[in-house]
Amino acid sequence: MQNPLPPCPGTPNCERESRPFPGQSPKGLFEKAQDALGDLGPGRFTLRDDERRVDAVFRVALIFKDDVSVAVTPGANDDGGAVLHIRSASRAGKSDFGVNRRRVRRFFRALENAT
Repeated sequence: MQNPLPPCPGTPNCERESRPFPGQSPKGLFEKAQDALGDLGPGRFTLRDDERRVDAVFRVALIFKDDVSVAVTPGANDDGGAVLHIRSASRAGKSDFGVNRRRVRRFFRALENAT
């Protein structure tokens, strides 16, 4: 399962994860992922339907910006499943006190509630 999103740098202010969703169509999972991303709060979203990808910018403490990307790819098996990839990273600094890790966990909880 190859993640199409950029790798995290060697600093703790970035979280990147991929999870398979057997039995989910890539299109259906992408629609649910958009809803789950919107549940994380206000942000600026750029939707790229043709790539099944969403890029978002969230503000933290009014001055810091975090970049979040979500991409959905077809699963590697013949089950018609899909794989969801997410990356959440702070633009500045080296530590984020776990903000991006918690954001990714909240995203997956919101996604599980939608599936």
